[in-house]
Amino acid sequence: MTVSVPLSSIKDTIPSGSILHLTQTIVIPANRSYMYIANGEVKKLKNYNTVDIYQPYCTIHLHKEHTQTRIINPDYFKITKIEEWVRDFGSIFNSNNRFVKHVKTRFFKTIMRNNQGPSIVMHATILTLHSSKQPNVKELVCGHWNDPHEIEPLTLKEMKSALGKLIIINATKAKKI
Repeated sequence: MTVSVPLSSIKDTIPSGSILHLTQTIVIPANRSYMYIANGEVKKLKNYNTVDIYQPYCTIHLHKEHTQTRIINPDYFKITKIEEWVRDFGSIFNSNNRFVKHVKTRFFKTIMRNNQGPSIVMHATILTLHSSKQPNVKELVCGHWNDPHEIEPLTLKEMKSALGKLIIINATKAKKI
């Protein structure tokens, strides 16, 4: 007999009002509003090859793009809201998919032309952030991609593995920030 155990989500382990501590400076390049974080490091932006999307990773976001480079300084951020979503991106090889533009092999171009290929799903947890010192910081989005039948919510342990010591989450309510 198989017993189904409900998966716990980040919302079950991090209460709204918890504190996120950014321990190092993050530089956001001009004409961008986010940076990738994986294995405790900020990753360079280059197409979609920056991180292994099938492993937990995060992006830290500002409210909007800017024509100049901006900096997020080490700080304590209050987590004001936690949301989770699952999005099915359909066939990853569909010719309308923006990821396909970066695929160069004949094999993938043939699959793309025939509109074939597996579906891919992303499960994400969005932490809305607040700091009175840095109101331009919007959110931390963490997630991973997988087959629709195998996708599961990130655990706190997986999120922490993506963030490493760059961002530390204190999963208890803050008194005041």
